[in-house]
Amino acid sequence: MNKHSYAAAFALIGAGIGGYIAAESKSGNFLPVIYGLCIGCFLGYFFAGLISEKSNILQRNFQKLGDIRGKQLEEIISAVGDYTSSQPCNITDRNNEQGMFYTWMEDRYSVTLLFGADGKCIGVHKETRI
Repeated sequence: MNKHSYAAAFALIGAGIGGYIAAESKSGNFLPVIYGLCIGCFLGYFFAGLISEKSNILQRNFQKLGDIRGKQLEEIISAVGDYTSSQPCNITDRNNEQGMFYTWMEDRYSVTLLFGADGKCIGVHKETRI
């Protein structure tokens, strides 16, 4: 979801809560619905900002590492945190050596690194920024 979708979803929830408050007060006042829309919209953008910031932090941590070729998995984990998933693979450029793909992922950023049988990083297999 993009930030505008979060804002719209939260605004609709806020409008629903405001409508319930307006109906319960039986004063005919429409202001709780408007307040609910405004507060919900603000909270939606705030929530979307928190989610995208986690992705930015992960990407910055990888950038701080610099050249990752030759680094051990433990060294990378200590700098950026634990990986999300791993998958075995065969490295055809190295006579079908048994390797591993390790993926780190947050909401809007994903990076997959290729490691050789010696446990050293060969390089970035795939990096995606949404």
